[in-house]
Amino acid sequence: MFAVFTAMALASASGPVPITNVRDSYPAISPDGATLAFHSNRAGSVALYLSDIDGSNVRLFLDNIEDPVTPDWSPDGTMIAFAGTVDGQSDVFVVGIDGSDPVRLTDDPGDDSHPHWSSDGRIVFNSPRKTPDRNADWSDQWHDVYSMQPDGSDLIQHTECKTVCTFPTPSPDGTLLTYRKVIDGPAISWDQSEGTRNSEVFVSNLDGSNERNISNSPAFDGWPVWTPDSRYVIFASNRKGRPYDSQIFAVDPNEGTVISLTDDEWSHAQPTLSPDGKTIFTYRFIENADNEYGHISSFAFETQNP
Repeated sequence: MFAVFTAMALASASGPVPITNVRDSYPAISPDGATLAFHSNRAGSVALYLSDIDGSNVRLFLDNIEDPVTPDWSPDGTMIAFAGTVDGQSDVFVVGIDGSDPVRLTDDPGDDSHPHWSSDGRIVFNSPRKTPDRNADWSDQWHDVYSMQPDGSDLIQHTECKTVCTFPTPSPDGTLLTYRKVIDGPAISWDQSEGTRNSEVFVSNLDGSNERNISNSPAFDGWPVWTPDSRYVIFASNRKGRPYDSQIFAVDPNEGTVISLTDDEWSHAQPTLSPDGKTIFTYRFIENADNEYGHISSFAFETQNP
């Protein structure tokens, strides 16, 4: 009896060990504010799902493409763009709201990913297609920001980063871009170890000019999105100093002050906003060196109207 009690006490002291690692992540809100899209591994492999905005009425949306991820709604709500894997490479797709007959828009031997729609109906994404060495490690390739029409035509390159620039998001007023950019310098990695490659949030004009760092921290800063009024960039960062933990922040690109929006015992990443700008949705998760699991959460956002 004593041996059993000791084993139970030790198990309790070390904390529970997760058995499943379901991840509902990358929330995207429909333009009418009624429907949530997200990707999830809840059925054993990654697929796209829809639900009502409160998380009820979850239904499978698309699972006939390998690893469909990062959904984003078109401005008119009739299509969803996403990244999927074909023959080991990531490409950008669009699909109608019935989830049938997805159309592949890119076919490049690299990582075409993180599609976001602009207010004028173009799809903005990142791609390493002009990197000097396509055989280089992913982190050594030149990932730049591109855009195209929803049929894949009229490809435009917006940046010349000569490094990793990902997760590009155009401002709703159509004047600016925000994106994650990896630069050389002192860095705090995801696990809080020190490094020399720093992930920051940048803003630039649509042509890549007037580029500026708006997160300004050695921490890992990423997943930037705009508020609907184009006033703030919302992003995630591990600058709170906890391993495998990120929280949500807001910054006015013109003023520069970073505002903390969450300080939760759970991590938050991949923020997106409701069309009225009053609610932020995030991937809320627990992660350590061995496990990760999480869900979609939301909280009120009031900073944009001080």
